[in-house]
Amino acid sequence: MKKMIIGKIVNTFGIRGELKVVPDTDFIEERFAPGQTLTICMPQGDQIVTIASVKEHKGLLLVLLEGVTNINQVECYKGCELAIDQETLPPLEEGEYYFFQLKGLRAVDPQGHELGTVVRMEASAAQNLIRLKKPDGKEALIPYIDVFVKQVDLQAQTITLDLIEGLL
Repeated sequence: MKKMIIGKIVNTFGIRGELKVVPDTDFIEERFAPGQTLTICMPQGDQIVTIASVKEHKGLLLVLLEGVTNINQVECYKGCELAIDQETLPPLEEGEYYFFQLKGLRAVDPQGHELGTVVRMEASAAQNLIRLKKPDGKEALIPYIDVFVKQVDLQAQTITLDLIEGLL
């Protein structure tokens, strides 16, 4: 199985055994839907689990797993990543990409000058955002919109951004 990390368990919540999860994926509603099967990546070996319920809480997801009735059953999951099998992902239209495909790409301007590296993609209410680590070590958020994103070349591992002044 080729794993795609979709979130990280940062803590537990309440005595029923809910998990606080920071999602790191596109299609959050689909990936964290009740009935969805996930893999908890643990040092001692992966564990397959099924989601019983999900709700949003202060920017995080509260995930309850099937068969879990108390906090003692999930304490060991703190700090673990959640994954799904990449091969189960449906194909996308031409010019569309999954978040994990964009992470790590080298960002360049249309002239080929280095702008930085894509640290991660973030979903927001208005549009998806590129979190870019600039050569000076600072980070910037760039809207993932056609006006700025001119080309994604997965073979060359680059994303070409035509940015307006002041955005970086």
